[in-house]
Amino acid sequence: MDDPAGTAKPSSSSGRDGGQSVAQAKAQLKSITGLSATSIEVDETVSGLNKHHQVLVKATADASADLPALIDHLAQLGWSVNQDEPDTGVYVRLQVSPQPVIGDIAKQNGWKDAAYSTSTDRLKQLVLLPEASVRARFGAWPGPVPSASDLSK
Repeated sequence: MDDPAGTAKPSSSSGRDGGQSVAQAKAQLKSITGLSATSIEVDETVSGLNKHHQVLVKATADASADLPALIDHLAQLGWSVNQDEPDTGVYVRLQVSPQPVIGDIAKQNGWKDAAYSTSTDRLKQLVLLPEASVRARFGAWPGPVPSASDLSK
């Protein structure tokens, strides 16, 4: 059936227009003042016959970081990567000294469906922001590329 309005979803979930490449996102992440040991990874998992994708954004932040704003910024950065739609969600790993529970900070900042564990210091650094929550906050995938000025507000 014809789709003159262009409303049909493409059949492929990879390489969509908009957003930015992994390389561009890595460069942007590396340029954020106060962050070190940064990385962005797009992972694929297989469950039965279904493939799923997730984005993991990692960084070490200095103690003066505005963690709620930084979590939002890193989540938006991960959502803007246009390689494969992260239908599993966006993982944010933030190492800070002393280490707070990143998932608690995310929940307090409106990420009601954030999934995390507090059983070890390493797990306190990690929060999963589910696909539906990220989509609700930043719009359709791939989302808009965040601006560095968003962190200085």
